[in-house]
Amino acid sequence: MKILNDAKNLKCDGAVKCIFNLNELDIKVYKELKKEENIRADELAEILKKERSTVYRSLQKLTKCGICIKQTKNLEKGGYFHTYSCSGKLEIKKAAEECLEEWYHSIKKTLSQLNE
Repeated sequence: MKILNDAKNLKCDGAVKCIFNLNELDIKVYKELKKEENIRADELAEILKKERSTVYRSLQKLTKCGICIKQTKNLEKGGYFHTYSCSGKLEIKKAAEECLEEWYHSIKKTLSQLNE
């Protein structure tokens, strides 16, 4: 089967992209996030030479799937800002396994409905 042959050659980046439905920019944001701890979206956007809103969308996606962590920091004179950092490898692995398990059960259910 074609899909199984492709799966054998899947590298870590490809697996993460596939499991969490990420795009190339999401992966670039993640890799840069690994280099920098507790970085703001605007700082990350400057490094990546992308619009802040574009980087923010990737950060939202990465946060939602558990690949990065969002923290709120309060300013002394009022207000706040958010910083982002990477989740640990074990947390990412656990999130990926949970996502794969959900997908597997969903596909099994869909396939069983084909017999009806």
